[in-house]
Amino acid sequence: MTDITNWDLYRNVENGESFRANLVYSAYRSPDKKHFCQWFVRDPNYHIDLYENSLWTDELLEDRFQRELKYHDRASKVMPTLDIVDVDLKTRQIVYAWPGDDFLMQSYHQGTREKVLPDWQEQWVSLIEKMWSVNITKLSLHPNSWTVRDGVLVPFNWFYCYDTDTDTDSFENMSIQISHGRKQDVYPILERFKIEWEKQYPVKQLQLIAFNSFRKNYPSELIDRILAKL
Repeated sequence: MTDITNWDLYRNVENGESFRANLVYSAYRSPDKKHFCQWFVRDPNYHIDLYENSLWTDELLEDRFQRELKYHDRASKVMPTLDIVDVDLKTRQIVYAWPGDDFLMQSYHQGTREKVLPDWQEQWVSLIEKMWSVNITKLSLHPNSWTVRDGVLVPFNWFYCYDTDTDTDSFENMSIQISHGRKQDVYPILERFKIEWEKQYPVKQLQLIAFNSFRKNYPSELIDRILAKL
């Protein structure tokens, strides 16, 4: 087990505000910024809402931990993924080799996404298509669920994935891992597509809603482009 005692909690900055980089696991970065740890526990210094923490049972955290490993492994067969350097099945820790920051923070420091990776949109579309090719529907699509390593866009945060051709779920079941701000974006989209909050739908239908909810995070033309392929 990697000792992360002296590692920093990994946070994002957006619009001058610092906030946790993930709503599910506790995220840590090594002092030299070369390693990143997903620890599927609720560190109260990171997840400060005690009621929210109480909703995350060991069963739920174990499920997300196993999904992270399962879909990372499947994706690694067809696309670039982060290199795992250590896994502790008992404590639910995954440690990766890390390029320093996620895509959101790389763009924040350099000014624009294009300065980080000029062809990021082409790579983004290609990676989504590769996910579909191996039966992965990824709903964690925010820029902080990607990073850039040696000029290559690399996805991570596989805990919010489903088998495209088998699973169904409801937004009510998924709401525990959807931020308050994202929910505000999702509600009008659900109404537009006549989706009921508590009803189960095919995963492909859920991804339609998810992509539309990210229009504030990505160019609308890019969302239209990927939806045309869905």
